[in-house]
Amino acid sequence: MKNLEQVETLNSQVLINEASMASSNQPVNGTPQDAPNPSKVKAIINGKTVEITPAYTRYSMQQKVNENLLKIANPELRLPVIFNFAKPDIFWNEGIDLFDSEGYPISPNTPNTYVFCDTADTFWRVSIEKCLDNVIIHDFASVEEYAKAVGNTMLYSRGLNNVEKIGYAALATGDQATKAVYDFAKTNNVPISIAQLYLDVTLKPTTVQTMLLGKKPELSPVLGRQPEEAQTLYEQMARTFTKGSAKKRYAIRVVNSLMKTQGYNMASIMDCLQEIPAHQVAMAELEGCDTKEACIAGVLTTWLVKRQRTETKQVA
Repeated sequence: MKNLEQVETLNSQVLINEASMASSNQPVNGTPQDAPNPSKVKAIINGKTVEITPAYTRYSMQQKVNENLLKIANPELRLPVIFNFAKPDIFWNEGIDLFDSEGYPISPNTPNTYVFCDTADTFWRVSIEKCLDNVIIHDFASVEEYAKAVGNTMLYSRGLNNVEKIGYAALATGDQATKAVYDFAKTNNVPISIAQLYLDVTLKPTTVQTMLLGKKPELSPVLGRQPEEAQTLYEQMARTFTKGSAKKRYAIRVVNSLMKTQGYNMASIMDCLQEIPAHQVAMAELEGCDTKEACIAGVLTTWLVKRQRTETKQVA
């Protein structure tokens, strides 16, 4: 996708954040209202199914559930995880307020209340699972020990990066265009956005997210340029400009624009890239150029026009 790095606005529900805490527990006579019935979930603890209240602090990770994706996700395909909780006394003893999943304060000594330990694979699942399996209740000596446990666990945690998302989306759906984007990005060590420019294809973030669930999009992505042709173009761009420039968006966006708006074919573009003098290439990449794409476009267009006129004279 051309702007995979951009965050697309989605229909999501904010479960825990400071704004919800401030709005959902309006003070009465200067005192925040407690939740009449703190939000509960079913959990299996020591082999028994019980109802517990997951508690959070103002330091907890913000939790968002994408309702649209949730409707099409298959719970049966999720890998099992461990839900870690801490006993709440250490927080109340140190004067740290606890809140339920709706942002309401939880009164001290509320039965079956446990503070959720943020981990990458459970931080949103705790809110949507019908029953929390594999629950561990930790008896930390202090909030400091709780924080150290979370910090050390999360140190090496991360989600899929953009290239990996595309790869898994291709594996989950068998889509060949998506696979081509992944292969190009991995082979040439370029961002997904650059791979899409060379292959002349667009993958929307929401499309990729849906494909990660194994759902094929209604309109399958179509390559505007075949992988072999894209690879040849990339290698020539690296020779004409530099390898670093070939990995950036400026030159390839100019090439795509010239082909789509000016009608130049791939053969003309390749001839131009092979024959254009080095000093003109340098001019196109001057650091002092206000708009790099405009400079590159100007130089390439001038050379293409000159070459076209020469060919016309030769024919005449």
